[in-house]
Amino acid sequence: MWIVIVLALILRLVLLNQSLWLDEASEALALMGQSSSLFSYILADYQPPLYHVICYLFTHLLGYSEFVLRLPSLISGIFTVYFVIKIAELIGNKKLGIIAGLLSATNPLLIYYSQEGRTYAMTTFFVTASFYYFIKSLKFPSKSTIIHYSLFIILMIWTSYLSWFVLLAQGLYVIWKKRYDLLLLQAVTTMTLLAWLPSFITSLGIGQFTRELSPEWGKVVGGLSWKSLPLTWVKFNIGRISFDNKILYGALVTLIALLHLAILRLVNYRKYFVFLVWLIPPVILGLMTASILPVFAYFRVLFVLPAYLLLLAIGSQKISKVIILSNILFLIIFWFSPRYHRENWRQLSRDLPPNAVVAMPSRAQSTPLLYYSVTQLIIEPAKESISGSTIYYIRYAEDLFDPTKLGQTNLMTSGYTITGERSYSGIQVDIYENRN
Repeated sequence: MWIVIVLALILRLVLLNQSLWLDEASEALALMGQSSSLFSYILADYQPPLYHVICYLFTHLLGYSEFVLRLPSLISGIFTVYFVIKIAELIGNKKLGIIAGLLSATNPLLIYYSQEGRTYAMTTFFVTASFYYFIKSLKFPSKSTIIHYSLFIILMIWTSYLSWFVLLAQGLYVIWKKRYDLLLLQAVTTMTLLAWLPSFITSLGIGQFTRELSPEWGKVVGGLSWKSLPLTWVKFNIGRISFDNKILYGALVTLIALLHLAILRLVNYRKYFVFLVWLIPPVILGLMTASILPVFAYFRVLFVLPAYLLLLAIGSQKISKVIILSNILFLIIFWFSPRYHRENWRQLSRDLPPNAVVAMPSRAQSTPLLYYSVTQLIIEPAKESISGSTIYYIRYAEDLFDPTKLGQTNLMTSGYTITGERSYSGIQVDIYENRN
């Protein structure tokens, strides 16, 4: 087991020091007290408060570096692998534990979010641990197991709203199994959320208002579309990479799908039905909710991925090396392809000259610049007067906040012309000079 854990740690340390991207920087500024209050940020972030409280403790003790901001996720990613191994050993044997552990240790998407200062890896850890103690409570009930199960129920429901669907699925399962003692336990632990109910209602209102104000924002952050479900499966298996050659991309995805179907058809689902309970209801309920609120995205349901990997481990014991090797291949492609890396605001900030004026479609998206101590004037050329000899126009989220390209038009009508362009990972910068 421990060799697999060490491997998981090593793989998660590669590229851990990437620049913070927008959402991570927003979290950092809230924790540092340099933007709105942390509580206001939590409400607008549309998550329960536990992850943010844990990050607050980490950062106030250890500082606000990229590493510290991502440390809770890194630790969570390692513990996720640990509990996947423990579940596999509980339902099978040590060999199955090693296979499941390797599948989760090398999974590109689990690695990616173990390196991100957001809640998704932590939610996955808490959900995975809850299922370990849930299964153990069903098979080998004991006082210690029940206490641990209660603890992880509380941790997961206070970390992600979508994890509430996990608890609902577990509740339906214990009703089917007639384990009303566990049902009572689930009901009691759910009552802890009553303290957060007013804040949850407020958060719902913020989310609905933001969606009405910017429908395009809703589509980007978690709106429902025909590709929501297939994209989730693809990202679960190959991570954050893609291919410009769509024929190659489609052929690769089809090949993986056929391999997985061949593996999954070997699983005795009657025996391992609990993993379907973990995998399917949260996804279906998340998709249904996304028709009202933009909450569904593959990273928000990352916590069901361990269930899928456990099913693959059960069905693929003889050919598991193929999947593990493909995971490593996708990781290598990711490592050596900067365009898939996080937005490189750190390098952009270093390259900005001190006398430059920075322009953006929306000043609200400037938190990474503030985190990296950019002190230049930041303007919105679509709405504000333009001055200065040199303007660095960061075309970030332009389709959302300035879809008509009014900012670019105003720059040109004000006498500015593009004299250069710079590209960073996930960011395009146009350099304008005033020729008047």
